[in-house]
Amino acid sequence: MELRNKEELRNEILQSWLRSAWVYPVQGPENRVFLRLTPGGRLKMRRRIGELENTLGAKGEDLVKQEQEGTLPVERDRLELVMMVQAYTSERRFIESQGMSLGTPAVEMEEETEEEEGSE
Repeated sequence: MELRNKEELRNEILQSWLRSAWVYPVQGPENRVFLRLTPGGRLKMRRRIGELENTLGAKGEDLVKQEQEGTLPVERDRLELVMMVQAYTSERRFIESQGMSLGTPAVEMEEETEEEEGSE
């Protein structure tokens, strides 16, 4: 099996999400392209997050912290779980910022407050 770097794995994961219609590209400010989750993609991602957490025996939020610290191993399933948790939580925040409600989240990531940021 060929070892790959995180960027190659990220691109492969994003391509599979595009092919499966979990995400779609949107033109943003300054002609930047962003990926948004489709409604069906959100539902499938909720299910897949739970499956991966059970399989890996790790919480997505904990793996996101490892990724932010730079200690996450280069492993496809762990990286995909991190990407799903990040995509899912940012999509929820965006939708809720538009005044819509989505019900109970599958995962919740705590946002650092200014106080917490200053103590680190």
